[in-house]
Amino acid sequence: MKEKEWRVRNFLTSVLAGGLFFLLSGCDFFDNTGTVSGTVRYKGQPLTEGSVSFVNEKGQVATGTIDKSGRYVVSRVPVGPAKVTVQVVSSEGPPPMSFLGVPKASPKDAIGPKVPLRYSTAATSGLQHTVTKGKQEFNIDLTE
Repeated sequence: MKEKEWRVRNFLTSVLAGGLFFLLSGCDFFDNTGTVSGTVRYKGQPLTEGSVSFVNEKGQVATGTIDKSGRYVVSRVPVGPAKVTVQVVSSEGPPPMSFLGVPKASPKDAIGPKVPLRYSTAATSGLQHTVTKGKQEFNIDLTE
């Protein structure tokens, strides 16, 4: 009889431990990311299109779109220091530049970016943010 009780007790303990694990993982308990939002401005005016990307030290990239009011939201950004890029290229222009490489000049007939090229790559943007767990605000003011 004791062996049967022992098996039932072990089974119930395993079920409870497994249920607790899934409950905590479903509540972002083990999620080591943040959500970053803010406004992007160039020369004091909100940008009305483009994207904002966060590139961590491991090269992981999280990207969000800039809306018509200049606001952006980037979800699931890995926690820790990150370099930030802003890319604004008109729909007729060339595709976005590489996140990690040096910006390349656009073809002469293409409509280029609406902000300086240096902001399009992590290596040259000069923008940085330390991402923390949870929600945070990071406004970006671009200059010439």
